[in-house]
Amino acid sequence: MSFSSDVKNELTQSISSACCYKAEAFGMLIFGRAFSITEISLMTELKEIAERYCACIRDLTEVTPTLTCTSAGKYKVSIPDKSDRLKILDYFGYTGKELALRVNLANLEQTNDDCCSRAFLRGAFLVCGSVTDPQKDYHIEFNVQKSKLCDDLMQIITDIGLKAKKIIRNNGYVLYSKDAESVEDFIGTMGANNAFLSVMHTRAIKDLKNQINRRSNFESANMSRSIEAGLKQVALIEEVLKKISLNDMTEDLSKLCSLRLENPDISLDELGKLMTPELSRSAVSRRFKKLEKIAEELKAK
Repeated sequence: MSFSSDVKNELTQSISSACCYKAEAFGMLIFGRAFSITEISLMTELKEIAERYCACIRDLTEVTPTLTCTSAGKYKVSIPDKSDRLKILDYFGYTGKELALRVNLANLEQTNDDCCSRAFLRGAFLVCGSVTDPQKDYHIEFNVQKSKLCDDLMQIITDIGLKAKKIIRNNGYVLYSKDAESVEDFIGTMGANNAFLSVMHTRAIKDLKNQINRRSNFESANMSRSIEAGLKQVALIEEVLKKISLNDMTEDLSKLCSLRLENPDISLDELGKLMTPELSRSAVSRRFKKLEKIAEELKAK
């Protein structure tokens, strides 16, 4: 089973207050397959969602939906009787004659903690949402067929304090977020606490691995630079020694050249510590600049 299915299964187990139960049911109905006088239906691959959808309708409106399983293994919930559809529409404040389907905010009680808005978002996610396994990527989205409904959902998402972007895909509309923090916030806001902790754990592990990789890459780059600089200094010393010997140099410069020839792959810091007395990185660098000047003078002669 996918991570998205696991999240949805967890959400179907949530226990809501009366107001939030209605808000969640409303989210499932209005973002399901159809919500009109001619058809109220849902199609889903998860039996738990179909049963939750049926239970909400039955508990709130006393209408018993029809639940069937297709040959493809999907679950379809429908309301075959027109009078039952009108009863459901009326319960949520619709007549069936609306020119454009919009979210009726009267079904979401306004509270300090936005509990009904979060329940509504949970219902919407159950029927039109999906989330990618955080082991692979961070991505959560809601697929909505109607433009006005998409805009209404975006406004509710924004009012809750979440962040999403909107795109058009296959003649429909998609609200999505693709960063780890936003995915965590969505899952936590909808009430999937176990999934929320799972995403946090995965994110922490990923961040730790990235830190280790960055540090390893940084150290490897420093080592490569040290080796490259050391080989250039060895080449410089060998070029100078073609014209003069170590005995012709000052004692400190002669000692430094000898140590570099013996240790071509260590850093300037490490090379300075081998000197007696020890030299700083900048002091070692100045001596090699002095050697470069000697090489230029010998070349000129």
